Amino acid sequence: MTYSIQPLTADAQTAEFKCGELALDEYLQRYAGQDIKRGIARVFVASALERPQVVAGFYTLSANSVAADTLPEKWRKKLPRYPVPVALLGRLAVSQPFQGQGLGSILLADACKRVAAASQTLAVAAIVVDAKSPKAAAFYQHFGFIELPGQPGRWMLPRSHFADLA
Repeated sequence: MTYSIQPLTADAQTAEFKCGELALDEYLQRYAGQDIKRGIARVFVASALERPQVVAGFYTLSANSVAADTLPEKWRKKLPRYPVPVALLGRLAVSQPFQGQGLGSILLADACKRVAAASQTLAVAAIVVDAKSPKAAAFYQHFGFIELPGQPGRWMLPRSHFADLA
């Protein structure tokens, strides 16, 4: 199946989105539009070319920072001691009818591509995610994310790696 990934618009049919995680469903249906208007997050939705209004999956991106002393030792040595700018991949979800078809990987690659492009203008040392489940953590680990020490569930993908996924 071929997908188009675009910024969320009012035309997108979000009411039918169900990924199996109520908090993610509710975010897309009730709060994503507000976050866009307030400049808190950018929301990108995937839809199958045959059904462009149906949201097959989505992800969010925001600017963030992490304290340098929370990073793995290997990376900490290379960075200053003040907060390090990162892109936060706040949410990533695939609607149940589209699960198991590789769309999560496509969404992650698209997010990496957009962050890589933004990093040409805005400093971004890594992409950070908060994996909400062991399954999500395994997904991110598969793509090279590294768990941050002392922060269970928080993973990072260094700049040198996210361009490779784009």
